[in-house]
Amino acid sequence: MRARLAEAGLEVGFDRAAAAGLVREARGAFAVLRPALTPGAAPVEAALTRAERAALAGDEPALAQASAQAWTALLAGAHRQLEASVQAGSADEARDWLAVREFRVASSLTRLGADATEAVEALGRGQLSPADALKAVRADVLDGYQSRLNDALRELGRSQALGFRTLAAEQKSLASGYFALLAPAHTEQRGAAQTGRLQAALNGLPATLPQVQALLEGFRAAPLSERERNARSAQLLRFLSLVPVEYGRGVKVDAGRALVTQEVEVNEARTFLAGAVTAFADLAPLLPDQAQSRDLGAGLTALSAALSAPQMAKVVLAPGDLEKQVGALTTQARAALPAEWQKTNAGADLDVVRTQLDAVVAAAQAGDWTAAETARLDAYSLLESGTEARIAVFNPDLKVELESLLWNGTRPRGLAALIRDRAAEGDFRATRAELQRTLAQVARILGTEVAPASIATNAGIIVFREGLEAVLILAALMGSLRKGHLVRLRRPMWLGAAGAGVATVATWLVMQRTLSLLGRYGEKLEAVVSLVAIAVLLLIMNWFFHQVYWTDRMASFQKHKHELTHGGPALRAQWWGLAVLGFTSIYREGFETVLFLQSLVLQAGPGAVLSGTALGLGAVLGVGALVFKWQARLPMKKLLVWTGMLICAVLGVMVGNTVHTLQLVGWLPVHPLPVAFPGWAGLWLGLHATWEGVLLQVLSVAAVIGSFFAAETIKERELARKRKGAALSP
Repeated sequence: MRARLAEAGLEVGFDRAAAAGLVREARGAFAVLRPALTPGAAPVEAALTRAERAALAGDEPALAQASAQAWTALLAGAHRQLEASVQAGSADEARDWLAVREFRVASSLTRLGADATEAVEALGRGQLSPADALKAVRADVLDGYQSRLNDALRELGRSQALGFRTLAAEQKSLASGYFALLAPAHTEQRGAAQTGRLQAALNGLPATLPQVQALLEGFRAAPLSERERNARSAQLLRFLSLVPVEYGRGVKVDAGRALVTQEVEVNEARTFLAGAVTAFADLAPLLPDQAQSRDLGAGLTALSAALSAPQMAKVVLAPGDLEKQVGALTTQARAALPAEWQKTNAGADLDVVRTQLDAVVAAAQAGDWTAAETARLDAYSLLESGTEARIAVFNPDLKVELESLLWNGTRPRGLAALIRDRAAEGDFRATRAELQRTLAQVARILGTEVAPASIATNAGIIVFREGLEAVLILAALMGSLRKGHLVRLRRPMWLGAAGAGVATVATWLVMQRTLSLLGRYGEKLEAVVSLVAIAVLLLIMNWFFHQVYWTDRMASFQKHKHELTHGGPALRAQWWGLAVLGFTSIYREGFETVLFLQSLVLQAGPGAVLSGTALGLGAVLGVGALVFKWQARLPMKKLLVWTGMLICAVLGVMVGNTVHTLQLVGWLPVHPLPVAFPGWAGLWLGLHATWEGVLLQVLSVAAVIGSFFAAETIKERELARKRKGAALSP
């Protein structure tokens, strides 16, 4: 149907009758789908009728507009049927309707997702519920339509500026049709009134193009996940950084004039810039400062225009000038992107490498061997600049395997050898598949991810342990304030403790904000925070085992309380003094807890940490209710010992993950063990196969356990000395 409509658009200027005949053929093609598409067939039929009238009248813009309306109406009807099939759990029908859709415009840097297809297949296998499958399908498909909407609006502005009436009419209809698919999501996010205003503005195109773009600002039909958002941010910055590199290879300055010497390199620069523009388009609606977003978008558009073939036929930018422009855009991008989006991760560069390897295969398939070799060298140079050096210290054999696959390996043959010998497409795909496996292994080794359940468990243990101490401190301080006029003195202490809770939450927010501003330092920031948390944890554990933590602290608290309750201060001063005592006795525990949790947040994000925190806090509130409300006598000493043992295990995991991070940033040497650990050992236990990691884990746990036994020995000796002194005294 679409092909016949396109042919009619080409024919109408020469033979109106033939054009009308092609539209009728399009109607016949649509007849195959009409029964299944009911009631969504009516808008398509109406658009085809308008197209036939326009063809007979020789009205090219009207024909283009009606053809676009027929196509987008078909997409809308197919999308409704797709969603209905998924909701009904019919994977077979969903597969058929999923074929009637549009995708993002592809480029050599495009890594198209298959979320909708995978969701439908999982639905067919019974591995995914209809509701979850529908979410995945909707997110994937709507993402494509929003990309097409942006493309249509961009092309509309260009066509209008160039005076292309027919193309402008087509793009106007496409924009309205694509938005009709996104309208339910827009209404859900912005409300029916806002959607109505936007629809009215779309009807007024092209005159209302600025208004449409303003109303669409900040809207995204299929929100990006945190992982996708960070990946797009990394791609934006990485692709921008590669633009001047490729451009500099293809443009040279001779006698003060810039000349294109290698068009293929300039095309690579354009491709990387297009990739940056695409990544930015996904992020633009999500940026907190839309003014910065507009400025960055305008800068990228201006640079794209300067590098376009027509413009470069007139003026060729010198490589130095281009590098300055890209540097300014990179600075703008870093300012516009929130710091937490810019966290460095091993996967960002690997995504670009995978993209370049896909480009190698595509170029080989097309017989463009120069482009294939350029893409291969780009992939290798990116690996060599950081990833390969880091993998060499953890797994030298894997580095050798990676180089073999990229160069002149034999089993399977390396990409360099395949390109040199103009090998068959199947050989390229075999090597690409092996590279995919190897890069996945590289990502696992370089990644510092931990299991979310492990992080939640550790967070819960820390919160419960520190919360238990807070409960015991309050119980000890209030134990003598239960009778007579002293009962009233518990109120300011409770208020102080509540204030400490609020202050702890505020401290969490401040630390999160501070660390987010430093987020671009990635693994280095994680290493520093983890080292501080481990040092404080070791110190507290040592204090606890030697009873300095409890004996001295509690003695100080009790002395202060006695002075306030028996020293005869003024009533107001006494009230404030007890409130401050309640605050300080609890806030210290809260501050320590927040500090410990920051290390876990940097490893796995706030979601897992907050879930564990909620569980730990629930347990603390339960213990508090037993102690204060029901006056239960719990085995507090045993609870402290048990939780102390659990904290010791948490310490071991923290040390293992911190050592691994220190090795990744080059602050610790790496000496691999002769054995390999399974992946779950790193995820759950922080065990990584290096001598430094294992030995420091053992030493940290041994130091805590040794401190406990040393404290017990000192106490026994002190008791024996006192007994001996008592026996010798008259």
